[in-house]
Amino acid sequence: CLEIFGIKMTSFAAIVGAAALAIGLGFQGSLSNLAAGVMLLVFRPFKVGDFVRVAGQAGTVGEIDLFMTEIDTADGRRVILPNGQIFGNTIENITHHPRRRVEVAVGVGYGADIDRTREVLEAAVRAAAPVLADPAPEVNLSELGPSSVNWHVRAWTRRENYGASHQSIVREVKNALEAAGIAVP
Repeated sequence: CLEIFGIKMTSFAAIVGAAALAIGLGFQGSLSNLAAGVMLLVFRPFKVGDFVRVAGQAGTVGEIDLFMTEIDTADGRRVILPNGQIFGNTIENITHHPRRRVEVAVGVGYGADIDRTREVLEAAVRAAAPVLADPAPEVNLSELGPSSVNWHVRAWTRRENYGASHQSIVREVKNALEAAGIAVP
């Protein structure tokens, strides 16, 4: 119909094609975020209320939209991340499982008896609250460092008690080592 009025269709098609390409390139980021948002909503690697570490940010998921995800950090900031950055990176969902393992590194002096130190650390981690009895807490000799004999004290706790359990283990370990006369360098 336009050729009847003297408009060449090849020129018109070239102009429309160039405009479509420019518009497509302009929306490339938005379309990428939209596709990633759909994938996040379909696969559900996290949900609102989960504590996650994504794209270099850690916090509680506040909202998941098609184009962006809002995360509230522990220090009260709201971070808005494009979904393309989230879906293209490693997603660590810290609160996914109902329990978490607490690990505390402990260094004691070379003069301490290894067997006695293990007994003291095992008693201390069992006395810490709130840790779970099953699976049982572990005390492992990890390495001989330059100035200390290093141990790892591990225990499982419910995810909502992680912070309290960590603090309790550190407190019990320190008090138990001091009571046993085992030096911490």
